[in-house]
Amino acid sequence: MTRTRVPETRLPTTRLLQRPFRRWALLVLLLPLAFVAGCQTTASEVGGLAATPPLDYAVLVTGGTFLTPDGAGPGTFLDPPSDDGAAAVTRAGDEVIAIEDVVALLRRSRVFRRVAIDSDSQRRQLVARSLAATGTSPELTAVLRQARDEGYDYVLVLEEVQDGPLDAQGINGRWPVTFATWILLGVGALIPDHTFESRASLRVTLRELQAGRALHDPVLVGGPIDLALTERTDLLGLVMSILVPPFWVGSDREAVVESIRGVTRRRLLLSLARDLKSESVRRRLRDGSAAGVTLVETREGPMIEIDSAESLSRARLRGEPAFDAAAAEAFAAELLGSLQAEGGRFRYRARLPDGADRRLVQVLVATIGGAVASATFEPGDPR
Repeated sequence: MTRTRVPETRLPTTRLLQRPFRRWALLVLLLPLAFVAGCQTTASEVGGLAATPPLDYAVLVTGGTFLTPDGAGPGTFLDPPSDDGAAAVTRAGDEVIAIEDVVALLRRSRVFRRVAIDSDSQRRQLVARSLAATGTSPELTAVLRQARDEGYDYVLVLEEVQDGPLDAQGINGRWPVTFATWILLGVGALIPDHTFESRASLRVTLRELQAGRALHDPVLVGGPIDLALTERTDLLGLVMSILVPPFWVGSDREAVVESIRGVTRRRLLLSLARDLKSESVRRRLRDGSAAGVTLVETREGPMIEIDSAESLSRARLRGEPAFDAAAAEAFAAELLGSLQAEGGRFRYRARLPDGADRRLVQVLVATIGGAVASATFEPGDPR
């Protein structure tokens, strides 16, 4: 009887060696795609905010995101001293988020009609640090005066960033997806399968210009953050993920801290823009104002309507670029002369001067009781 020899099925050595290289090739190809997707998410969030109408106010931004330790040692932003005795890179009092980045995001998101930075950097630091330490600031009085003189409606004070611990919460519910992707494609390192949480918080106040009273004072937090292996480990960890499922690969503290800081900064900025542009803040500012100032587009041109519980004693019109003095005075006289008393309320109405379209217009009024209200508009803005 003839025996049939079954040939041994051996995988060539070259094919065995190709598997890790294929995984690395896929990882290198997909890493840029993951980065682009993250950028698109941020851009879409800002774009969604920018598509909604801005609040009709001009705001001067002062203070700063100066780091205040939480008393428990190194946290999300505070660096510990290095082993060789060198000073920490990030220390108490450092500015965590540049004020220029805050204003840039507020502008891109179209939160207010006009946003600018307090030009006195030394005063900004004194405002933030004195408010964080004592709750009061003599320097704030000078900021309020400048804001009134330069035609702003409110002052936004960045008071402090309160540092907080960075907690590792371990493997999250995405590990089955990570495992399946690792088995099939070898790129499970791109799946955010570990959750961390930053307890750092940003405190800001939106203040009126007469006495500096805080009308809105949110405390914004970083919250839970999911990281993929590529965001929480070093090169050795990525090499290990060729043989071990990514969610079993340990995290490198320096990589985690760097990733968490970047995500936390972005979240705090976006949270600030979303909070300030929310409908609740819009209503709070309108209801808390001494007079409701509204722009109405009519066939005759843009009209300003005032609704107040007290009659008005003064009115002022500003423009950027400036209106002719005679035209501004004529508008103020027409507005004050249009008084109509209805049900205990006082209503006024006047048309803006010719050429008001596509320029910033501030209307400022004072009541007989001494209260002041103002708003800034851009007539003709389609959004």
